[in-house]
Amino acid sequence: MAKKVISEKLLTYETSIYEMIDGYAKNNKLSFETVLELFNEQTSKAINKDIDAEADIIFIPNHETKRVSIFNKNVEVVANDFEFEDKDEEKHTDVQRITFITIDDAKQQTGEDHQEGDVISAWLDFEILGEKTKTAIRHGFIQSLKLLEKQRIFDLYSQKIGEKLKAQVLSKTRKGAYNLKFEDSVSAFLPASKANEKLDLSPGKFIDVYLESVNIDSKLSICEVSLDSPKEVEDALKTEIPEIANQDVLIHKIQRIPGLKTKVAVKPNPERSIDFDIVGSIFGEGAKRILAVANKLNGEKIDIIRYSDDILEYIKNSLSPARVIDVVANNKKYYAIVKDEDVMTAIGKKGINIELAAKLTGEKIEVLTAEQAKAKGIQFNERQDLERLLVRSKANKHSKTNTYFKSIDIDLTDFKEDLAKIMNQEAEIAEVEKLEKQKTQKRVAPKTINATEIDNLFDKENLLIELEDENDYDFVEEINDIFDEDFSLEEQESKADDANAKDEDKSKKIAKGYQKSKIELTDFKVDSDLANYGLDTNIDLGEFEDDWED
Repeated sequence: MAKKVISEKLLTYETSIYEMIDGYAKNNKLSFETVLELFNEQTSKAINKDIDAEADIIFIPNHETKRVSIFNKNVEVVANDFEFEDKDEEKHTDVQRITFITIDDAKQQTGEDHQEGDVISAWLDFEILGEKTKTAIRHGFIQSLKLLEKQRIFDLYSQKIGEKLKAQVLSKTRKGAYNLKFEDSVSAFLPASKANEKLDLSPGKFIDVYLESVNIDSKLSICEVSLDSPKEVEDALKTEIPEIANQDVLIHKIQRIPGLKTKVAVKPNPERSIDFDIVGSIFGEGAKRILAVANKLNGEKIDIIRYSDDILEYIKNSLSPARVIDVVANNKKYYAIVKDEDVMTAIGKKGINIELAAKLTGEKIEVLTAEQAKAKGIQFNERQDLERLLVRSKANKHSKTNTYFKSIDIDLTDFKEDLAKIMNQEAEIAEVEKLEKQKTQKRVAPKTINATEIDNLFDKENLLIELEDENDYDFVEEINDIFDEDFSLEEQESKADDANAKDEDKSKKIAKGYQKSKIELTDFKVDSDLANYGLDTNIDLGEFEDDWED
């Protein structure tokens, strides 16, 4: 009768074991066989340590009956009068029954006759195990299951490092970090240093994150994510800038402080013929392109830096929007020499600008004023800024003249007649100019233009990049004013925005254009060199596009 009770309990326990293993397998997205092997391993380990070092435990599943039978393949047959220390005659509780079995019980299980000393495979009743052994099996199994789950996640997500993933915010820690979970319920960790203070990270919120690393040895979430990944900036640039998407313009390096500022070093693709300004192409007309990128980054400021193989030039560019006079190498660091008024811009709020510039170039940078550099005995080129100014001013004036002849088609074969028409109109222009001069005599004379102001007006790259102390892209209006066809240098510097001042400046420009066109008609003849290149026919000056236009 006792044997029948034990048999029924074994069957019930085998069903429970099957259901438990099946449940763990489904919840952890593991196979039944994998979980079964883990349970088998931990059971053998606990029994070998606490009860019988020679026990050979095996779990055999039956998917039809949905039961798992547990056997010890190394059980010794003993005499029927072997004294077991069972606490209950109807319940086998002595752990020795894991190692020994009587002759009658052996025949009951196998249906065969056995002799004392035989070794057979016999059922193992979990009820025999003590609480200490059961606890060891349970803890070992759960720990192994976690390790296996970590391995599964590692194998899956290590292939996704750098990718953008959707995650849900679960909670915020005391230190400002966040616990998240991916769409497949895999947990992730967002460090406080890699969060974006401008984003809404309230619990339940779904956000886009970038997978930074997968550390299988982590005690908590093995997936670490960030909201400051340079990949996010790269993706936004590729989406909004076709020249970057098609690799006409290459991204050399990106450095970022999330939610505050990003510097992107770009260069033309050396394998392609690039006939446009790469920085201008990124900003687009009215800076619409770069504004679209900034919007994707929740208003984060973006500096586009022109990369150069010349480290001195690269460092100078990287400190934009600051105006750098010169960069001087000094052992393992570089001095960036600026004017007094540019020190704060070069360093930036909380040192952000110089920090990003140093990371972008990979060099140590120290900002000095010209006076500080002289005091240290540092030799630098004080005229470099002025030389750059003169080149750019000349180029801008050349480009500007195109706008006055944009729609005029000049036939060189009838050049005399064209000039005659111009000269006939000159008298009218002179009269208008005279009247305008009379009006402006009462006005305050325009201030003297210094080198710094001219450079600020015509340095396109720095005009396109926002100043450090601005909260948004206020420079868009400045760009539109500067590129307006009716722009005049006198108007910009005197800041006379009334209509009369505009007419006066425009008239002066037109008059100068006519003055340059005067020649002795009698001395005019078609240049044979021009004819050889096909330039003695019609020339439409409107085809010459301004260098700054898209």
